[in-house]
Amino acid sequence: MDKVLIVTSDRNELSTIRQGFKELHHFELLTALNGQTAIDTLAKMSISVFVTDINLPDMDGVELLAHLTRNHRSIPCIVMLNPGQPKPWFVERTGHEGLLYYIEKPIDFGMLASMIVVGLNLKDEGQTRKGMTLKHFLPLLAISNKTCRMDVASGGQKKGFMYFHSGVLLDAVYDDKTGEKAAKEMAQWDGVSLSFSELPGKRKARKIHTDLMKFAGATWKQKTPPGLTLEPETLPPAQTKLELTLKRHAGVLKTIKGYLGLAVLNPEGEIIASDSAGEPVDFKAFSSEFNELMAHCARVVIQKGFEHCTGFTIHTKKGSIIMTISDVYKEGNYRFIGLMSPEGNGYFMQVQLEKIIPHILAAV
Repeated sequence: MDKVLIVTSDRNELSTIRQGFKELHHFELLTALNGQTAIDTLAKMSISVFVTDINLPDMDGVELLAHLTRNHRSIPCIVMLNPGQPKPWFVERTGHEGLLYYIEKPIDFGMLASMIVVGLNLKDEGQTRKGMTLKHFLPLLAISNKTCRMDVASGGQKKGFMYFHSGVLLDAVYDDKTGEKAAKEMAQWDGVSLSFSELPGKRKARKIHTDLMKFAGATWKQKTPPGLTLEPETLPPAQTKLELTLKRHAGVLKTIKGYLGLAVLNPEGEIIASDSAGEPVDFKAFSSEFNELMAHCARVVIQKGFEHCTGFTIHTKKGSIIMTISDVYKEGNYRFIGLMSPEGNGYFMQVQLEKIIPHILAAV
């Protein structure tokens, strides 16, 4: 069973996360209240996904993540940011394509579960073997207001240095390159191994005046740290509130074996939001027919004295289709179609749908 290590001294947040894990049966939850305990656990056990708070009582969370780049480079990492801390949004990354993700507190467990599953999938596919890309790590230096020299190695051959004061990038050195030219090239390195030391006195002069986030290819989603300039944010394609809510709560569904996708239909049988675990599912190809089938079932079961029909499940050699209806009086007349692969856990899917449907429809 995959082990997920959560590192935080915030006991309230930890309690919330533990409660969420009670509903998941695919992961073993391990916890650490400080950085040193986390390092000891990593040395003793095989960890599949690593989640850490940015602020820890005994060490800087950034330094703990740097430890992973040196010793456990292929483990997907998730950083928990405190309320009000800025969160980076990477212009060239619309999904979880890297090895490092950011999530804001208070934690939405569905979103956290989704990040964990995506990280596991990337690891299973061998996409995490190269390790972390420097550009995805750089915003952490600004968020933590780090003052240091950062040693950066990549591929066992390339090595350079970056110098920071209160989260501002002062200078960079790589071979015969310095300043912005060195920083721009180093930011593209992957498989990086990072370590920190004190900022040398002779390196305190600022020689780079381009914002650090330019090198990271990112913008801030919230207020920026002191000394940084907020750049206009390039937003992903517009989504309705319902679509955003569905994707957030569908995170827990992605932990279910065989989950392929979920769609929400209005009373007329039109798809108004959908989510998929991988390749997009063409729900339009069969949603209207199954909506009619749902209506037929509802009529028949009432005629036969079985009271109201709340849903049905169809099993085929290609997979299972789970259809359920929301509570008309509490939430309105909406239908949900879930698609599972043949080996999927359909019962667990139904149980989770009952729990998240009221939260999803709260956005309607």
